[in-house]
Amino acid sequence: MASAISPREQNTQPNAGVCAECGTPLSGSFCSQCGEHALDRHALTLAHFLQHNLLHELSHVDGKIFSTFRYLLFRPGFLTVEYFAGRRRRYINPVRLLLTCLLILALLPSPGNMIMSIGKVRLNLLPPGPPSANNIKDTIDKLDVLGILGGLMAREAQHKDLQAKSSVEKFNHELKTYVTVLSFSIVVLMAIFLALLYHRRRPLFVEHLVFSLHLASFVVLFSSVPGPLFIGLVKLSHGRALNAIGGALAFTLIATQVIYLYKAMLRFYWTDAKAKAHWWSLPRWSTSLSILAIFIANSGFITITYATGAAIALWRV
Repeated sequence: MASAISPREQNTQPNAGVCAECGTPLSGSFCSQCGEHALDRHALTLAHFLQHNLLHELSHVDGKIFSTFRYLLFRPGFLTVEYFAGRRRRYINPVRLLLTCLLILALLPSPGNMIMSIGKVRLNLLPPGPPSANNIKDTIDKLDVLGILGGLMAREAQHKDLQAKSSVEKFNHELKTYVTVLSFSIVVLMAIFLALLYHRRRPLFVEHLVFSLHLASFVVLFSSVPGPLFIGLVKLSHGRALNAIGGALAFTLIATQVIYLYKAMLRFYWTDAKAKAHWWSLPRWSTSLSILAIFIANSGFITITYATGAAIALWRV
């Protein structure tokens, strides 16, 4: 039976009068149907590639990155406001922005898990890397806040050698992998939580999702600072007072995140400047209470993420 052949498969060589992408007749340098640029002899030269493709794309992308990062870091909530005002082309898409920030974080040195903990509450907007130890039991003891992982480990130990070095290495690898994947769900969970808090002010779920993506991007990008900074401070102090340096740095990061979230929420969820003019106004008090609720909810998100990742890792060993 004969099958339909696409224009791309029909023409291995470009036809000057037909779009190579969709087969639409060309009346200029660009296709009126799909926007594809028609190739010509000049477009295939090295000089054209370097000048019009490589340099143009790099300058265009870099310009977007730098302007987006500038607003992301120094104008909390501004990118989300711009997004829903319809001004999107000048900034990086929220999903791509988060992925770019994650790539930057992965490329920079990390000082380890820097968490401000009060009891079992982890004060962080996104979960750091999961803890690991030389044996599975110690890791499970750190993560078993809900009291269910111990029983699961005991059942898995009946038919698996969880003491073996290969099992420990595989467990740590699987734990890191699944916690990283599950961490993305925190962005969605945060959006759901914000939607419940502010559904009257912002009725569309996508509004809260974009705000959550921008918030996560800031936290990830801002989290790339501690690694080089911590290493520099340790070198300046010749390795002394590591705990004090780490604690002070972690406190500074948390305080900065709280202030950032406060300003971002005021800008995005409370558009009336007069209503939030004074510190005793409803928007400011409401935002402060919301931030407290968000950090408590985030602690639960992180706990569930770690527990789920550990359960999957135990099953996969």
